[in-house]
Amino acid sequence: MKRRERNLVLLLSDMKGFTARTSLQTREENARMLALHDALLLPVVRGYRGRKVKGLGDAMLAAFDSPTDAVLCAMAMQDRLAAWNAEAKPGERIEIRIALSQGEVRRVRGDLHGEAMRLALEAEARAEAGEVVLTDAVYLSMNKTEAATEIVGEVALHGGGRIGLRRALRGPDPAAPYGGRALSRLRRLPDPARAVRVRVALERALEIARKRSAWAAAALLLVAAAAGEHAARPAETDALARARALVAAREPLAALLELDRLADSPRAQDADVQVVRGKAEHAIGQLGPAFADFAAAAKQDPATLDAGAIAALVDLLESEAFPVVWRPALVKLLGEDLGRAVADEVRPVLSSPRARSRDDALHVLELAGVARDDVRLAVSRADLADPRSSCGVRKSALRRLALVRGTEAESLLAKAAAEPKSCGSAEARDAARRRRDGQVAAAQPR
Repeated sequence: MKRRERNLVLLLSDMKGFTARTSLQTREENARMLALHDALLLPVVRGYRGRKVKGLGDAMLAAFDSPTDAVLCAMAMQDRLAAWNAEAKPGERIEIRIALSQGEVRRVRGDLHGEAMRLALEAEARAEAGEVVLTDAVYLSMNKTEAATEIVGEVALHGGGRIGLRRALRGPDPAAPYGGRALSRLRRLPDPARAVRVRVALERALEIARKRSAWAAAALLLVAAAAGEHAARPAETDALARARALVAAREPLAALLELDRLADSPRAQDADVQVVRGKAEHAIGQLGPAFADFAAAAKQDPATLDAGAIAALVDLLESEAFPVVWRPALVKLLGEDLGRAVADEVRPVLSSPRARSRDDALHVLELAGVARDDVRLAVSRADLADPRSSCGVRKSALRRLALVRGTEAESLLAKAAAEPKSCGSAEARDAARRRRDGQVAAAQPR
């Protein structure tokens, strides 16, 4: 079997006092505690573009491409639990320790192997509840302005040598020990109590369905064997099919819980799974994670982005809540990767009341090669007439008019150039000059 290695950042967490608590609780109470753990933390992992690799009882292993995202995610996880514990009853409080490592790992049958995995286990053994411990490999690769750290020790490397361990510094606020900044970037997160209720109800329903269908399934297998056929697995037992149905039924939280069942399988990162997850995240307002999943799916196979996924992506163009830092990547995905196929869905955004949305929509059409002068003129006119447009937006609109043919474009440039103290007057004069130079060059005989 071929084993492909990748350089990843691993996040390993486990719960304080899990074994002692499980020995004192009923099976239902233990199941509820683990459901609460996942409901609180999995949205944070997805919010920082992490992927749950596996879960074993109270432990969770997640993988990230970015060391900075991994460290911010760990801090946000601890802040989310701290805020929850401050209001929760004693029996519902959850404390975890988190370790981060980075290096080449290989995935075999749903599990990760390699030096980075061993170092994550070593670092976790040295962490206390509420702490975020990371190896020097993570620290050296991350954006150090995002998190202050301190040295706490070393661990031995396989084959000789040692690597340093660091710990993220905590602040004085017990309800937000890491300052709450990383957590606030995720904006609105799903209500964990509701997610637990949905999951518990779903588990009960599935258990009843499994018991009722056991004899029917056995009978079907016997019939298939007698006919010399193979019994196909019913679609009802497929987590992806159930998740699709739940998204269509406007139950996105339940859909995400269904998709979490695939976390330990090779299907977890399939393009069709990522599309359904993106739709569910979009429906609950997790716009950054939704875009990350759509983009990952498009990278594998753009054809998996159906009409619903495209509508969600276009909605991000109009959303004020979508992170500004990801907007260039959104424009590139729509304009270059999907191109003409999304032009009709993007055009209505040209009439948006927000200048950023209008300009991004025009940029998408430019990248797709379907922008026209009338569209450029309309967007530029709206930008110049909008009293909320920033100086940068006005300057961009005036530069754009230099490329637009017609008397209205000339009139708009002349008006802006005649106001020497207004923002963009210099750009207007430069654009008008370039228009004249282009017209003269075109009129000269060749």
